[in-house]
Amino acid sequence: MDALANRFYAAVRTFWRGLESEVCKEMASALTGPQMYMLHYIHRERQCKLTQVAEMLEVKPSAVTVMVDRLEKAGYVVRANDPADRRAILVEVTPLGEEVLARAVRKRDEIVEEHLARLTPDERRLVTELVEKLTGGFGA
Repeated sequence: MDALANRFYAAVRTFWRGLESEVCKEMASALTGPQMYMLHYIHRERQCKLTQVAEMLEVKPSAVTVMVDRLEKAGYVVRANDPADRRAILVEVTPLGEEVLARAVRKRDEIVEEHLARLTPDERRLVTELVEKLTGGFGA
């Protein structure tokens, strides 16, 4: 089982890195993989504290500040003081950030569809169901 687990991990990692690389290539350096992940999280939360983003990424708040600085400089997010807690900083996605994220998601979907097209309809259904089953123990 150990060899199979290693093969599985290597295949999933290779697929994920290849997907991320292709999407970033399409984005013409508009976003790095980690920036895209952060932008997606902020978009999903609508507005969140920088400390929330740091916790989600499991990094120090200072690392998040640097990444948010770059996203803000590119016009993808804006920061504001939290009216409920003046010590906290809120971040949210701008319309330009929404646009670049939507473009990245469309490209991601195209790439996934290209890879799934290599499989028969039954294989596509099966692999999807199996991955859903494997990820069932993780949070959304």
